[in-house]
Amino acid sequence: MKPNFHSITYPSLGTQLLGLGGGIVLLLALAFTWFNTQTQRDELQDVFTRQARALAFNLAVSSSSHLLERDFSVIENLLLKTEGFEDLHSGIVTDKNGVILAQVIRDRESHRLKTHYNAQTLALGQSSSTSQKTSPDGNTKYLVVTEPVDSGQTIGIVALEFDLSSLQASQTELIQRNILLAITLIVPATFASWLFIRKVILELNSLTDFAQLMVNDEGISHQVPPSSRELAMLHTTLNWASGALARKNKALEEARVKADKSNELKSQFVANMSHEIRTPLNGILGLTEITLGSTTLGDKPRRNLELIQLSADHLLRVVNDILDFSKIDANKLDIDPMPFALRGNVQAMMKTVSSAYPKPNVTLVLDISPDVPDRLHGDCARILQVLNNLLSNALKFTHQGTVTLTIKQDDTPAQLPIPGSTKVLFSVRDSGMGISDSARSEIFKAFSQAEPGTARKYGGTGLGLTISQRLLELMNSRIDLWSEEGVGSEFSFTLELPVAHESTPLNLDVDHTNMEPVQHDNPPMPGLGQACGTLRVLVAEDNMVNQAFISHVLTQLGISYRFADDGLAAVKAVDEETFDLVFMDMHMPNMGGLEACRTILAQTKHRSLPIVGLTADAIADTRDACMAAGMKEYISKPFKRSDIENVLARLNFRIAPIPMQNFDHDRELLKTTIEMIAAEVPKLLEETESHLLQAQWLDAKRTLHTLKGHCKLIGEMDFAGFLQGLEHQLASQQCPPEPELSHLRSNIKALQYRLKMLSQ
Repeated sequence: MKPNFHSITYPSLGTQLLGLGGGIVLLLALAFTWFNTQTQRDELQDVFTRQARALAFNLAVSSSSHLLERDFSVIENLLLKTEGFEDLHSGIVTDKNGVILAQVIRDRESHRLKTHYNAQTLALGQSSSTSQKTSPDGNTKYLVVTEPVDSGQTIGIVALEFDLSSLQASQTELIQRNILLAITLIVPATFASWLFIRKVILELNSLTDFAQLMVNDEGISHQVPPSSRELAMLHTTLNWASGALARKNKALEEARVKADKSNELKSQFVANMSHEIRTPLNGILGLTEITLGSTTLGDKPRRNLELIQLSADHLLRVVNDILDFSKIDANKLDIDPMPFALRGNVQAMMKTVSSAYPKPNVTLVLDISPDVPDRLHGDCARILQVLNNLLSNALKFTHQGTVTLTIKQDDTPAQLPIPGSTKVLFSVRDSGMGISDSARSEIFKAFSQAEPGTARKYGGTGLGLTISQRLLELMNSRIDLWSEEGVGSEFSFTLELPVAHESTPLNLDVDHTNMEPVQHDNPPMPGLGQACGTLRVLVAEDNMVNQAFISHVLTQLGISYRFADDGLAAVKAVDEETFDLVFMDMHMPNMGGLEACRTILAQTKHRSLPIVGLTADAIADTRDACMAAGMKEYISKPFKRSDIENVLARLNFRIAPIPMQNFDHDRELLKTTIEMIAAEVPKLLEETESHLLQAQWLDAKRTLHTLKGHCKLIGEMDFAGFLQGLEHQLASQQCPPEPELSHLRSNIKALQYRLKMLSQ
């Protein structure tokens, strides 16, 4: 994913460098200004002080002789001659005791020195010195310079006061000049820094854009010339990285394409193998089930067929495990949650497991806590698959004792379920041999079992727990294991499942729009048993064994059918004849099931025709493909009669299965019987109406009794119950009311139509 630079809140490097450079330049300018100003101020102060002291020294030398002669007027003239020193504020000559002998002071108005005599004594030191003082108003500072008058010994003192205002003004002017000079230096220096930094930042931005382009256009070269050694190194490195990335990505792409092709070929191979294995298995299991239903089968053939059925079931489990593991390997194992009834499904699964692993010395116990909701929302098939696996393992490794499946609410306070959901704890505990510590980490690995000889002794692929663990991970759970050798084992897991509402239909995922079965002019009357409407089904199946099995099943269910050997034949058949339902195999020559389904449903007159997919392809997303093509349901091979019955029930089709034991499972005998009944029914109806018109109630009862027997023979139990009620009325010498007689006529017509279709 391309990086979003707008979300970066860090200041730019240019801003930081410019701030740093400007700060350094400003700091250097301030330091230069301060140092230069301080130096120049000190120089001005030093020059001024030296001049002042030189003047005081000259006056002391010049006035020494006059002071000895006490010629004070001459000394005053000497002081007045210092008029040219504009900064001189006052001059005083005293004797050695500080008595003022001569004094001049500058007039504020004329700015000239004038004599001024003040007969006071000053406390002055008798050595050369300089000091500063401030005027009484605090506005003016003065430099006071004293110089002793020496003539072998100190005979007087010269004291001069200099006004420092001009010196301070010069110093202020000096500071202003230095600040202006600093500003003059800062501006071009900052601008030069900005130009340099801008050039570097532009190069870095160019390299950033180049690095982004490397992702989409590997192998490109950055052509902007660098301006520094470091940027040149970065420029060269990125160009090298771009080329290396291009080569590596090319190799990765080739490897990915090769891996995808390999996975596709593997998935296709597994799908083809699934189809090739499941298709004959469907015939083996289906025909075995039908043959085992015969009452004339001898004990030895029955035992052999039961062994064939057991072996085929075992082979089917192995195939299912390998296919599920292939789905895990291809990351195509999905969870399909829907509402389901917990107790009914678990009890049915327990019966299946107990019949598959019959052990007289092992008791199989189901313990479901009453507080566990029965209507839940989840992938019922996958949950039952995990429980089936755990129970099968427990029964397999337990020779005597108890295997218990416990289902209860998980009240662990660590994490409460979300509102509207419940946490259900499933645990399977056995009293078997237990699992050693070293084997516990191995049993969840693919193709691994607790001991090396387990597969030879107990069978299995070693994939069951691996698949179960992966399924639970998809449902946000994991298997917890407790085991002790010689005591037993317990496998448990917890699922958080939403509670299904009472109004939610269970185990339904079908669009029932426009799916009402054809009634063939036999409208129902409330409270009266009626003949089953004729169901005409098209079966598109190219495999002869599967055709034989499906024909047996549909015959047992009392359904009229027609076969099509491929998709093109199926498309042609629906245009030639009206069907209530189509069973469509997915893999057929000339035209596959999906294409045939889309072709049929594309026609307006067939848009509401329900189509059910039949396939042995269990690795691909076949169910989604079926639903996308417009199919209403999907049955995976191998399937049983119950699978077809369940689909018909979900599609709201009403059927009346034929009790094949009445015909010793002989289809020819059934066909002959149906033809005979079809020929006799009109006569029975005619005789019944004749007897009723003549008020011959017992004769009418006798004909209805014969008709009732025919109905029971072919599985028309609801209509037979209605006929039983008419018999009771006739036995009481009562003529049935006209609505019931009308119902009798219409249902006999429906029965005749059904017999006609079944005899074809």
